[in-house]
Amino acid sequence: MFEIDKSAFGAFVASLRRERGVTQRELAAKVGVSDKAVSKWETGSSLPDIALLPPLAEELGVTVTELLNCRRMDSGETLRPQDTDELLRAALDLRPEEGRRPTRKSVLTFLLCAAVSAAELILLLVYLKWTPAEDITAMLWTGVILGAVFGAYFFLAVKPRLPKYYDENRIGYVTDGFLRLHLSGVRINNLNWPHLIKALRRFSAAAMLLSPALCYALDRLAPPPSPWRLAVFLTCFLGGLFVPVYYAAIKYKGGRK
Repeated sequence: MFEIDKSAFGAFVASLRRERGVTQRELAAKVGVSDKAVSKWETGSSLPDIALLPPLAEELGVTVTELLNCRRMDSGETLRPQDTDELLRAALDLRPEEGRRPTRKSVLTFLLCAAVSAAELILLLVYLKWTPAEDITAMLWTGVILGAVFGAYFFLAVKPRLPKYYDENRIGYVTDGFLRLHLSGVRINNLNWPHLIKALRRFSAAAMLLSPALCYALDRLAPPPSPWRLAVFLTCFLGGLFVPVYYAAIKYKGGRK
């Protein structure tokens, strides 16, 4: 049975990319993956998902058949039916190189943020014997718990690629399990989705790490019944969420780096 040679495939992709004078990062942006993914293809570490073959072939100036054969075909050259069948089977055997399985770095980052957040809470509530007011308590646990929930998803369970129809249509929302992300007036696609993930990971980490310190400062600097406590918390929390997310969605909607 025909199998795609990862090394030959990577060498062919690298050769075509250099012929067209583009960098790995530029090719990645056009196809909608990370530059690390392109690097893995070219070094023979992995193969692209079947859904990426048509746009990859188009950007490299070859056909999908030539891409799978790892060589340019002469004008007028055709494949035998059995060769075509084997190529098709090989293509269908391809699996996404990036699934939902989190990277080691993502897992360690999330666990570190959670551990530091827990240490902050222990320091403030146990060691310093801080007894926050009722409104501050609600803000504190809202920030920490939402940060942890968002972090668990975006560090450990987020899908690195969106379905192809996101690239073909103007869609401003993503639904996946409990996630309901809706960005009014902004198109979400596979060019800005990796940057949205980064922005949401940063927000999650900040919510876990900074909520205890922020609430402690508000409780000390603005004693109740100050109306500014909730306003400051919401400004920091919602601003820290939506400003970076909208910035990433707008800046990278066309694949700019």
